Amino acid sequence: MTMLNPKLLHGLDCASSAEPDTGMAGTAHVLVRRLLETLDSVQDAAGPISRTLIDELQARLAPNGFQPEAPVDDRIALSRWQERMAKRLMIEQLDEGLSVSEIAQACSLSRSHFSRAFKKNTGLSPRDWYQQLRIAKAKRMLVNTDLPISQIGTECAFSDQSHFTRVFTKAVGCTPLSWRRSGGQQAPQQALG
Repeated sequence: MTMLNPKLLHGLDCASSAEPDTGMAGTAHVLVRRLLETLDSVQDAAGPISRTLIDELQARLAPNGFQPEAPVDDRIALSRWQERMAKRLMIEQLDEGLSVSEIAQACSLSRSHFSRAFKKNTGLSPRDWYQQLRIAKAKRMLVNTDLPISQIGTECAFSDQSHFTRVFTKAVGCTPLSWRRSGGQQAPQQALG
């Protein structure tokens, strides 16, 4: 194992000093800045580099609070792999239910950061996106099966029939029974009138 040059270590320690522009400290500061910016920019392209890893390196190498110069909106959005992972998990767990915390953990993000980023990518909160999946599945099942409405609600991860009916009616504009009777063709305004 190779030991780092003590002068280089001293230079890294100085990288957070008030005058990072001179000598070894300036060089170290530039290197740290480039390293953090590179890690931040390749996060999507090179696969899942954990945001936690990047934040930890940033805290250790630039304790004065240096942030890579990336637009704030870009830092909030999910990477492609994170968005695919989140959507895949929601689709796979459609009948069992899934918490936002579980999805966030699978994407190596905190729950709040994941929720903001998911909404930025999709325009919907994770909860609303997942609910739309469940409603779409319920619509198909109501038209294509003879299963009782309560069972369809259970298979679409609703807690009970009244919860299913309430959410379905709010989202679609008619009750599950009205949807089934119309063969999925009923206009929402007619169902409520």
